[in-house]
Amino acid sequence: MTVRALRPSGFTLVEVLVVLAIIAIVMGGAIISLGLLGKRDAAPPELERLSALLVDLRERAELENRAYGVRLDSSGYDFLAYELQTMRWLQIDDRRFAQGRWGTGTTLELDVDGRRIILGRSLSSESEVTPDFGVDSTGEYTSFELRVGSEGSPDRWRLGPDDNGDLALRKLPR
Repeated sequence: MTVRALRPSGFTLVEVLVVLAIIAIVMGGAIISLGLLGKRDAAPPELERLSALLVDLRERAELENRAYGVRLDSSGYDFLAYELQTMRWLQIDDRRFAQGRWGTGTTLELDVDGRRIILGRSLSSESEVTPDFGVDSTGEYTSFELRVGSEGSPDRWRLGPDDNGDLALRKLPR
């Protein structure tokens, strides 16, 4: 008669944990790459575009030693440059800084230096154009706060310089 040692069948706890860790890593990568996480907390695309262009405008103002501005209305926004020779604000002739358009149902509130600005005028109606806010030749932003919302969403966003003078785009608490 031969005696065989009974060997337990199944997986060890370490093997099960390794498999679970691998599955979690693969699922995490899939969620991030597919963009399933954070879509609801994303700022409106046109506001993200405005934010990125304002950062570019700041660098451009410092390099060219020139003031730049943004003119807003309820339908969109426009970029301006201050011309020293004529002492006037002119539209920027650069395709990257083309006029932006807000989506349907976008609500805007703009405060400049602590004062509410009325955004009712049309971008093309004024003969003498002036910006609502901007960046000066040293790269310093005007003290402004642009709050953007949508009629179908309770989320509101704030764009403006933070305490360090850098541009900040953040979601406002409800």
